[in-house]
Amino acid sequence: VAAVARALGAWLHEEDGALVEALVPTAHLPVPPPRSPAPRLPMALRVCALVCRSWGNRPQLCQVACTSGRAEALLGHGAALPQGLDSSLDQLGVVAPGQRQALATRLQVASEAAMAALMATEAELSPEQRGGPRARTDLLGVDFLLASVDDTLELVALATNSHRCLETCLLAESMGRAVGQPHGDLPRVLAEALLHQAQRHLVEGKDILLIGAGGISKGFVWEAARDYGLRVSGAAV
Repeated sequence: VAAVARALGAWLHEEDGALVEALVPTAHLPVPPPRSPAPRLPMALRVCALVCRSWGNRPQLCQVACTSGRAEALLGHGAALPQGLDSSLDQLGVVAPGQRQALATRLQVASEAAMAALMATEAELSPEQRGGPRARTDLLGVDFLLASVDDTLELVALATNSHRCLETCLLAESMGRAVGQPHGDLPRVLAEALLHQAQRHLVEGKDILLIGAGGISKGFVWEAARDYGLRVSGAAV
């Protein structure tokens, strides 16, 4: 950035400004030989990872959908029909199983880490700052661009969102079922997240009598009660 500012210094006047954006080159992949003699254009791959808040407030990657397009064009949601990660990598010439597995592992770690960071930040906010006493993020979409650094495939995070990634992943899920693929985990994980939140709302503020509260085995109840907003009174037997 400093080098760019020095280069623009001779052209900028007082009160002028310049917007500098980082350029991330797309991955240089060993694409398979084309079926026609026409030259193959450079392609870009956008990876959309959908992460849910699972039981125990743990982030869980539940769906991945990819879209590919021309490298020199803006590759956004809805620009192309989504595909799975394996199918997209196969089309781009990434056929080594170890390379695919390493990329999938890095994708899971990075997307779940983004969700964990957001959950930790929300936990430090007051109810007013979060938008209400029950407001929290249960679903997060993380967009990545497949890039290459020193001939190594890398995932560069572009943005986070919810509804656009959800739309893309649901479309990929529906397209897969239409061609006979088995049901994925996305509907189940989404339903679990919504039901868990609904159950929390139902029991919040309720009074519970705990029989045998003096036992060591019941110690976990007090922490769970604070998390669920319960009022617990104990009775030893």
